[in-house]
This record gives sequence, C-alpha cells and structure tokens, in this order.
Amino acid sequence: MVHIGVHFKSLDFNEAYNHVCFPFLVFAQKKELQKLDATLSNYQYPFEVKYLDLNIQHQSLKMAYMDVMPQNYNGKNVVLLHGKNFNGAYWETTVRELTKSGYRVVVPDQIGFGKSTKPQNFQYSFQQLADNTKALPDTLRNS
Repeated sequence: MVHIGVHFKSLDFNEAYNHVCFPFLVFAQKKELQKLDATLSNYQYPFEVKYLDLNIQHQSLKMAYMDVMPQNYNGKNVVLLHGKNFNGAYWETTVRELTKSGYRVVVPDQIGFGKSTKPQNFQYSFQQLADNTKALPDTLRNS
C-alpha cells in the first residue's frame, strides 16, 4: 500500500477532495469561449466549404458541404453523413484517412445543421433528408 502524504489542515474535506482529484479543473478553460452564429461563419472547418443551392418547401436554402479530392484518386467516392447535433467537421480524421487511401470524400451539412441554412419553418423527414443528400452527388456528377 502506498501512502501519499497530503496535509489538509486548513481545507475542509470537499475542498481537499477537489484539489487532489480534480486539479485540472482550474486550467481546463484557459481561453474565453467563442460565440458562434447560426451558420458557424466564425468556425473554421478542416477543409474548404462549398454550398449547394436548394429550392425546397418553397424556400431558397444553402446546403454546406466539403468535397475533398485525394492526391492519388482511385476513382471511388465516399459520402459521410453526420447525425443530429453534429456537423461535417466531425469527420475530419476519417476524411484524412480516406483521402490517404485515394477516396474522394463528400461531407454535407444537412439543412438545419452546421454551416447550412437554418430555416424557420421546415418539415424535416427522412425522405427530405434523403432527397437533399441525393441532390449533392447528382449535382457534383453533372458539374
């Protein structure tokens, strides 16, 4: 058994516990948090962000996406989709590994998430998300 000689003469138990068990809490937040706007315009994504113009549900919307081409393109493409409360930047490590292996990687921010438009009135459904997602490779293929 190892004994660590810590003397807490002037500290109560909770204060002593925090100093011994959680010393990192004091230093965890060194800089002030950055306030983000609705389209994350002041948040840097790991790759260039482009936009696809969509006219859906009687609205003009922009779907943000990253289209990352590898240096050694193998002719294969991968589309990575984020979940709720995430954005495309989440996939940075995966994109880097896939492009090293020669894959072209497309990463959209779905409408309502990340750098894409956040409409006030929008009927979200799996069909709408699928249509939005399909529009991206269809447009890239024709461009």
